[in-house]
Amino acid sequence: MDAIPREVVNSALRLNLPYFGLASIIAVAGACSLFLARLRSRDRLLLWTGLFSILYAVRLFAENELVRDAFNAPATEYRPFVLCITYVINIPFALFALELFGHGWQKTIAGWTWVCIVFAMVAVPGALLFPGRHWLDVLNNVLVICGTLLIVLHVLIGRRARNPLVTPLLWPMLVFGFFVLLENEGFRIAGQSVEPIGFLILLAGLASIAVRRALARERKLVNVEQELSTARRIQFSILPQSAPNFEGVQLAVRYQPMTSVAGDFYDFLVPSENFLTILVADVSGHGVPAALVSCMLKVCFAAQKGNSMSPAAILSGLGLMLRDSLGGQYVTAACATIDRRSRRILYAGAGHPPSLLARGAEGDSLLLDENGLFMGPFPHATYTEISVPFRSGDRLLLYTDGITEALDVTGEEFGRERLRQFLVNSNGTPPASTLDQLFQQITARSPQDDLTAVLVHFE
Repeated sequence: MDAIPREVVNSALRLNLPYFGLASIIAVAGACSLFLARLRSRDRLLLWTGLFSILYAVRLFAENELVRDAFNAPATEYRPFVLCITYVINIPFALFALELFGHGWQKTIAGWTWVCIVFAMVAVPGALLFPGRHWLDVLNNVLVICGTLLIVLHVLIGRRARNPLVTPLLWPMLVFGFFVLLENEGFRIAGQSVEPIGFLILLAGLASIAVRRALARERKLVNVEQELSTARRIQFSILPQSAPNFEGVQLAVRYQPMTSVAGDFYDFLVPSENFLTILVADVSGHGVPAALVSCMLKVCFAAQKGNSMSPAAILSGLGLMLRDSLGGQYVTAACATIDRRSRRILYAGAGHPPSLLARGAEGDSLLLDENGLFMGPFPHATYTEISVPFRSGDRLLLYTDGITEALDVTGEEFGRERLRQFLVNSNGTPPASTLDQLFQQITARSPQDDLTAVLVHFE
């Protein structure tokens, strides 16, 4: 083997090591951007910055003589690969601009992005079939220069609009554009390209903007989570901490919101030692708006103490109190009053799923389907109630529609009939255990709605 003169080795190292180091820095920066893009904010600026950087670093490695020698491959074998990256790398750059500026003035950013995508679709096959320099290189240079000028224009517009996010991008873009022009004019440093120096400065600007926006979004998410956590604590505090002690019945309650806060609501009134009134309600929608209405229900229901022995009167009173406060939402509700002296249930509903009364002795069930209009759009709606006797061993279940609409492990809706059968078959099981078993079945998959159930066992 012929010995390589020391001067040749030293010269190759002096020329290629700096660019190898530059490529390594850009690759690490790109990997960090892709890692940060997995934050909860999922900021796509970081994603496009990472892809842009990784592609550029891979191209630098492929063009580096030290890397080629390490793989014992001539430059001609790398040429098609380098060209493919060159023609594709404009896409993440354009997508970064599209994410930052939107469609841009007269939709110019969006138009440039689509031109880059279409050009890559044509140029990549051309680079593989005809790897020599040709008119595709000229078009690519035009795309890069036009895109750079376009972004500079939008940065200037952003500066005039006092947009603090885009202002720091001006000088990196101008420096990068300057180095691109030098590259196109054939300017070299010891025969090496000067564009990577400008790219490193550009990358610093892009990464700075992407990280700042991602961190700002992350802080907002943290603040929102803290506020939702506070709202959740407040909402849980307005719900009964435990079921009331009422002689002759056993009560069990299960409440599971789909999100941090929910639109389901339940509460009890005990106007005397012989009467117990239960309300289960469901506010349309989810999240904070529904939770706010459910908090209003707490106040409105407490104000119905004078009507507490008549479910129909309670629902009419709630409708009147809520009529100007729902903002387009509506509320369904089921209300039952247990009269211990006459051993009867008074029941009324407002657009709510019918409650179930399971007969312990007969092994059958009765559907309580006395329903009126839901509350909100119909403030003057009237409601009627039914009276049903109960016997020892009977069970009354009030619930929201999240129970029957829940999906089991097979993806099938649980349904009213399966709920009825479950309630009948659970005769003899303590109420709390019954609801535990029910919720185990309906929460096998992620719930699609809030879940609330109140089970009354008559002794």
